Amino acid sequence: MFIHVISLLAFFILPAKADILFPKDTSVDFIFPPNIHRSSTGIPDGHLRPLGWQRSSEGKIMEVTSSREPKQFWEENVKDKIPLVVRNGFNQSSECFTLWDDKYLKGRYGGIQIEVTTKKPGKIVEPQIMTLKKFLLRYNLEDWYLVSPIPDEMLHQIPLSPSLACGIFKQYLQEPEIWMSSGGTSSKLHYDADHNLHCMITGRKDVIMVDSKYKGRLEMEEDKAEGTGYSNIDMEMVNMYEHPQVGKTSWKWTTLWPGDCIFIPSGHLHQVRSYGRSLSIATLWTPTREFNDSDCAVANSTEQIFMDEANYVWKLYDGERLINTDNYDKAEVLRHHLMSLLRDDPRLTRERFSLYFEKARNEVSRQKKQTPHAAFRQLDLKKKNFLTERDIKKLSGKLLERVTSLYIRPRMKDDEKILRDEL
Repeated sequence: MFIHVISLLAFFILPAKADILFPKDTSVDFIFPPNIHRSSTGIPDGHLRPLGWQRSSEGKIMEVTSSREPKQFWEENVKDKIPLVVRNGFNQSSECFTLWDDKYLKGRYGGIQIEVTTKKPGKIVEPQIMTLKKFLLRYNLEDWYLVSPIPDEMLHQIPLSPSLACGIFKQYLQEPEIWMSSGGTSSKLHYDADHNLHCMITGRKDVIMVDSKYKGRLEMEEDKAEGTGYSNIDMEMVNMYEHPQVGKTSWKWTTLWPGDCIFIPSGHLHQVRSYGRSLSIATLWTPTREFNDSDCAVANSTEQIFMDEANYVWKLYDGERLINTDNYDKAEVLRHHLMSLLRDDPRLTRERFSLYFEKARNEVSRQKKQTPHAAFRQLDLKKKNFLTERDIKKLSGKLLERVTSLYIRPRMKDDEKILRDEL
């Protein structure tokens, strides 16, 4: 009888759905790369184990102990897309190191809207927009992690790497990103469209890198328009009976600690595992076929530059990652964006432009039902369904202004405003 009464009380008192959450393990003491023990049972080595347990690594990723000057960085790494680890490559006396604990971030930037991703086993749930304060209050309990363009308000506290401080690197910066989790997260094995210099503030990251020549072995899902791709193999529990080719694929590794940076070239396969209170900054920039450092001669190489002193293609608007349209009334902004979209490819396709159009257009463009195809037809003077670098450079300022003002970010006329208000 007593147990029955308690059960009834529990039914009426407890909420219908009560989440019982526990703080995550924030330790950073793990052995990596693993010690490989060959199987004597006939079961394939590394079966149902994470990537890296199937065969020994080929060694560490190339390392240096200080940031390279832009020209040397281009010649020795960026041009031929050779990964590089820079130990102590991030200025640890800057405010993002000395001030950015959770209490400071909540107090100074807590009201900023950001985009947060929830990671579930086997899938990633659509991101949700919330305040930074809400994220910081619960990220060590929830399966939340933050990957977002850095809000403008925070950029002045983050140093820009000396390797990117001038020349074509600084000219074609795509976006600054903030990455944050309470550890225990891992990415898919994937590649990105842009170059990435990823620097640690707190925590630990283990990185596996695989040469892009092995993509054919790894069941890749690729987006040719975006220039990105990922492996469909579960790299946290590799089924070696289904994917024996993983054991034949060589890989290299590194472990990043606070102050360390890694250059991840565009198109280079990599997987990242994070531990502890993991906070890092990534700077993405456009791959190009040539290097120009003409403005580096006048730049003061000894003076620290901060991220708010640079311009980026992408920006955070009310928590949403969109094309930076702050100065979009200038024709050269669209030309610059088109060159960024081209990357180091010979052609900018209509499909890639369409993705850009959707992230740059305003509400009036949507109301007028303007289309990316109509906008691209204006730019594609030779009707080839693609643009080359030469085509983009030859576009007139008037044409670029016309595409911007009529198709991408048109303004509502006074009579249209009156009609809308009356409706």
